[in-house]
Amino acid sequence: MSQTSDSNAIYLTQIHQLKNLQKVDDEIHEIEKSLEKGPKELEKVEARFAQVQEIRNKIQDKLDHMQKQKQQLTRESEEEYERQKKSKDKLMATGNEREYNAVTREIDNIEKSAQGRERELTAIQEELNTQNAMLDETQKEYVDLQVEVESLRSKIEKNQAEADRSLKKLRKRRTECTQDISRPILLRYEFIRERLEHPVIVALKDPICPSCHISVPPQTYNDLLRGGQIMSCPNCQRLIVSYEAYIEDDEEAKQQAAIEKELERQKEQASAKTSHRKTSSGRSAALDKDYNKEDRDEVEFGHTSDDEMDDDMRMVNHIIETDLDNLSRSAGISDLTDMPETTGLTDLGGDSESSDKDDMRPVNHID
Repeated sequence: MSQTSDSNAIYLTQIHQLKNLQKVDDEIHEIEKSLEKGPKELEKVEARFAQVQEIRNKIQDKLDHMQKQKQQLTRESEEEYERQKKSKDKLMATGNEREYNAVTREIDNIEKSAQGRERELTAIQEELNTQNAMLDETQKEYVDLQVEVESLRSKIEKNQAEADRSLKKLRKRRTECTQDISRPILLRYEFIRERLEHPVIVALKDPICPSCHISVPPQTYNDLLRGGQIMSCPNCQRLIVSYEAYIEDDEEAKQQAAIEKELERQKEQASAKTSHRKTSSGRSAALDKDYNKEDRDEVEFGHTSDDEMDDDMRMVNHIIETDLDNLSRSAGISDLTDMPETTGLTDLGGDSESSDKDDMRPVNHID
């Protein structure tokens, strides 16, 4: 008995040690996950920032090109204005009609060209206004993203520094936790931790692993309930223990488990009572149904008319006569009056008057 108690105490101690180690690994796992979120978020913001920057550069390039076009058209328009002015001065100095007509045609051509350039300048200016508005909007988003990127980088650097300090302390605690765990169990723990997602040790309330959600064989589950050694899930290879053994060192969890167990017991009792009431009700209804059926049969029989009863009796007599006739034919009897001697049934086929006469014959007394 003492040996069994000592073995169980060692088993519970091993579970306690593994739980402490896993708590430290949980904290390390959470810190490492939080550190992964920062760079991923920064990567998304930087990608958006690069996209906005590219759009901004394209708009700027387009604006630069359109500004050059505008400047070129403006110079050409100014040059045409000067030619037009000279042509008008020349027109005033013409001395004959031929020169006058030539100068007039020249002025008309200059005016037509100027009108075309004026329309081009107007279209370019409208597009410049549109592109400038887009640039202003993009520039605002560009600046906001630039600030966000710088802020995230600063935050990540700060979090990284704090995480490094916390991880240093946790790794020291982890080393202390591993010193008391037996080497075979620790090697199994480390092997699983390197290859599978957290957690490593799990508690089973029923024959289903809470990590891989696959049923554990009944024999394995029975061995698990008996305790005595740390077992592995046949499917995911995680370390498994019974829930009762897992919470043995946690009074609060034990109290909560007791409350849940009591609630489940009460629920089962209530369900059993409900089922019993339904069964009793069903039987009572069935009996009532049979009784009602008998009553209906009696009522139906009681309502049978006299004519119907006479018809039934005539049918029965007909059947009896038919059977007797068939029987007499098979026995070679021509008349039913001979049947009593043949069959030995003296009560059938006799004449009532003959019987009465026989009964009235005198009896000879012998003195």
